[in-house]
Amino acid sequence: MRKGGKRMRRTKRFQIKAAAAVIAAALLAGGCAGAESGAESPTKVEETTTAAKAEPAAPESPEGVPEQQGQNGSERAGEPVNGYQLISDYGVTAPGDLQAYELPDGLRPAVEENQVRAELLTAVYINGEFRFRLRIEDRSVTMLTPEEVKAVQEEAESAAAQDGTAAPDDSYVEIDRDKGLYGRSAYEERLRAEEPGGGGTLSVRLTGDGVAEGGYTPNRSSSTRQYVESGEGGYLLTVGEYAMQGKPLRAEQPEGTYELLVPGFQEAIRFTLEPAPVYESLLEIPGMQEAGDYLIWTAGSRRGEQVEVQYFLLPGQWEEDYRYSFLDSKLDYTRDGITESCGHSILSAQTRLNEPLSGIPPYRMTVQQTFAGPKAQEGGNYTLSLRDLLLTSPERSDEITLTIPQDVEQLDQDIEFEDSTIRLLKIERGDEPELYTIDDGVDVMRPVVYIEVQVTDRDPDRHLINLQGRKQASEPYIAEVRPNVERTEKSYRSSRVMGLTVFYDEGDTEVRFSLENPQYVEDLELELPVLMEE
Repeated sequence: MRKGGKRMRRTKRFQIKAAAAVIAAALLAGGCAGAESGAESPTKVEETTTAAKAEPAAPESPEGVPEQQGQNGSERAGEPVNGYQLISDYGVTAPGDLQAYELPDGLRPAVEENQVRAELLTAVYINGEFRFRLRIEDRSVTMLTPEEVKAVQEEAESAAAQDGTAAPDDSYVEIDRDKGLYGRSAYEERLRAEEPGGGGTLSVRLTGDGVAEGGYTPNRSSSTRQYVESGEGGYLLTVGEYAMQGKPLRAEQPEGTYELLVPGFQEAIRFTLEPAPVYESLLEIPGMQEAGDYLIWTAGSRRGEQVEVQYFLLPGQWEEDYRYSFLDSKLDYTRDGITESCGHSILSAQTRLNEPLSGIPPYRMTVQQTFAGPKAQEGGNYTLSLRDLLLTSPERSDEITLTIPQDVEQLDQDIEFEDSTIRLLKIERGDEPELYTIDDGVDVMRPVVYIEVQVTDRDPDRHLINLQGRKQASEPYIAEVRPNVERTEKSYRSSRVMGLTVFYDEGDTEVRFSLENPQYVEDLELELPVLMEE
């Protein structure tokens, strides 16, 4: 796994002073899906995500790179470029990747009708794939009366009494169940009327030059939905990402104006695409900074009363397959020598498909966070503080086969990873079935075995805090091997994997599974100036 170069040691409050000579070479290797953790969201978050497929391999890097900094890319969509492309909201491509096209810098086209605004955050085309990120701000939500709230609660109790067999009522928005606050969206009511049975979900459609007749629709999507309190009474926020994969343009490159049709709107979002800029070196990318054995890129923008910040971290070549994020982040604002804290991230739900954009391995993908903005509206500087580096390995063990005991049996088996060893100590048959999943509101129970483990960290700078397990024939979206993690403090650094819960079917005599994606935390702190969009 590790392929040379030195490892960063434990560091406190590192402030971007050292060199990072091995970073560029690391960009030419692939990676695995990214992860991101942030502060708790202030309201309930509903998330819908599709499954991901394997990432296509990136082309090899050519020998030459362009002489001009930040030049426009190739005019042909099917040709590689000789430099690094920074793609808004997604990250950086390596030399040799295909030309990417994106929205003109700083533009976020939008439409607004009947108290609802649809804003196109990102539009990208590369290697026959379109990717869009769409923000829906719905201010058509009205609060339910006490009588309506009572009816909602009684209906929920009635559905529970029927063992969850009643169809769920999705006609209202749960704002705060503990406080009995519910609302109803006029916009989502229109969506249901337009597409009965659609549940108020979005299915966008793309039309324009080079697009096949009838337009393109997504074959993968992911969305988050939550109610956001604000000084204007709050709004329902839905952020969705839509991938139209394997749908190349019938032209050499994007041309003319495209339209993204959003359900519930009479007017389409109109936009154009232009070649992403190409840079000779990583440090020529605006916002890129050196931090010891890493390069890290940061950028931010103001959105009303909030500040949006993006970052991604590029590792040294010695572990180019890992994916990286930070467990804790906060933002400070300084003006005229006075520093004001913007606090921790207030919107931590990330809308990401569980796969990278073509040409961008996940460790090169951006992490996006939203903070409460300072009182001042102009001038000043922002500093992003990041703490506790989270590393997720793509490793996967060989298949493990264990006999299901009548009661308890001792084990003595080691599972070796690059930075840790998992020793299986004991397997015990569960006395009662456990909740496996919920199918149409009905609890599905299955028998389990419990496996006690002992973890040994092989690297003094890293501590294993979690991992995943998988059966060869696992059902989609259902974890059949679940780690038992204990935490002695609020910090994730105190997390310890104590065992595994493995589900099986009645009649099975053995369980077969593998362990994968061990997660580690390093004690690392960074303070980074944020390049703000003008």
